[in-house]
Amino acid sequence: MLLRKVLTGGFLFSLLHFNLQAQIFAPAASDSLNANYNPGTGIDKVYVFNRPEYKAAINASVYAASVDGSTGWTFQWAVYSHADSSYHNIPGSTTGAFSGMDTITVSSGYRVEISKGPEQDTFRVWILVNDLNVKITNKDAEDKLKFGYYKCASLDLHSDTTRIPLYYYNPFSGARVNVPNSYKIRWTTDNPEASNPPSSLITRVNNPPYADTWYRLTVTDLYGISRSDSVFYETIQTKASMSKPEYISLGDTAEYPGKNYGTFYNDDILSAPGKYKFDLSGSKNLSTYMILFGDGDTLISSVDDTLVVVHEFKKPGVYKVVLTTRSEENCTDSVSVTAELKNAFGDGPLKNFSLPNVFTPNADSRNDRLVIDENVEGSGGNNIFRSEDVSVLVIDISIFDRAGHKVHSYAGSIREWEGWNGLIRDSNRQAPEGVYFYVITLLEAYNDKEYPIGEKVKRGFFHLYRE
Repeated sequence: MLLRKVLTGGFLFSLLHFNLQAQIFAPAASDSLNANYNPGTGIDKVYVFNRPEYKAAINASVYAASVDGSTGWTFQWAVYSHADSSYHNIPGSTTGAFSGMDTITVSSGYRVEISKGPEQDTFRVWILVNDLNVKITNKDAEDKLKFGYYKCASLDLHSDTTRIPLYYYNPFSGARVNVPNSYKIRWTTDNPEASNPPSSLITRVNNPPYADTWYRLTVTDLYGISRSDSVFYETIQTKASMSKPEYISLGDTAEYPGKNYGTFYNDDILSAPGKYKFDLSGSKNLSTYMILFGDGDTLISSVDDTLVVVHEFKKPGVYKVVLTTRSEENCTDSVSVTAELKNAFGDGPLKNFSLPNVFTPNADSRNDRLVIDENVEGSGGNNIFRSEDVSVLVIDISIFDRAGHKVHSYAGSIREWEGWNGLIRDSNRQAPEGVYFYVITLLEAYNDKEYPIGEKVKRGFFHLYRE
């Protein structure tokens, strides 16, 4: 269509002045290039206009200006027809310093003849309407990735494009001239913990994310047109997470109710038996989980149960604890940590084991019980043994007076023994001052290949004073 109006104003004047050398121009074009044929009378321009959206309406515009910028020139536009390789005049003409067409909706070629008296110029231009469509093909009507395109180890993204070929014609030979174009493909996600898929229309994502994720495909061509499409991946993956194991103090009354281990044992030793706490709450998208504690014990539980697990290790050693989480779709993930319990015997079996040689059950809160623990300030006890738990399983101890009469005995866990209170055979009778003998007929720690610890008999004596 013919543009019949005179453009005024500083902006348009500057625009025309800038383009006088080209004579024909399209300021709203997305890009431009030179036609690759030589018409003999100058260089023809090719202008590319991008549709704002796929198949959206567009009105491209092209303008022509007189050589000297003066008025009085006549402009006659013609459109190219490939059927007969010739230009056909558009009815009507305009007169002035410049003229234009602003309702071009399809790719086409135009010629404008400019005349003023005996002077005449002819210019040609090609208008190419560029378009592009991108579509992810393996998603459903709700934009979700279709079933069958994902599994625990990977997911597949399939897409396709509709590309509009760009071309014009050599008006002298009628030959078609293809305009080169290139496309940049890029996938992105809304999940910062998910990796971007490889840049291809059909691509695979290994190790899919454990959180729901939108995948967005964007394709951009050489002339700046850009189209996008998205697909939603509802995850089936799970993420196993287990914090650093937390050693539970022997003085923790919640884990050791009714006990007095904190008085006798030193937490710095981390001696067996001992408990560790494992926090699994950082795990994602799990329905069940399993923990292999490395000591032969296994826990299988549901997410509806606790995600904070306490486990007691019986023996000294370094344990590899493996957590495996499972999603409702049976995808799994695993992570491992280590927990360590030590044997406090030092360099030899029962090296630090001994009873104090003085016992004063006089109700002064100092040494009132004969216990196997080394002297700890403020504890009121003898603290030779229990401050460094030697991982003893059981103890069998008997205490005799000088006449050979048994005044006290105990058999069982060393942690359960409260010591001797100075009363004869747990009666109300106080044992007199003097020398007493003890015989330990069974004192065994965990006896395994790494910690072969055990002694059958250990003897000694101590003095009982009451003042």
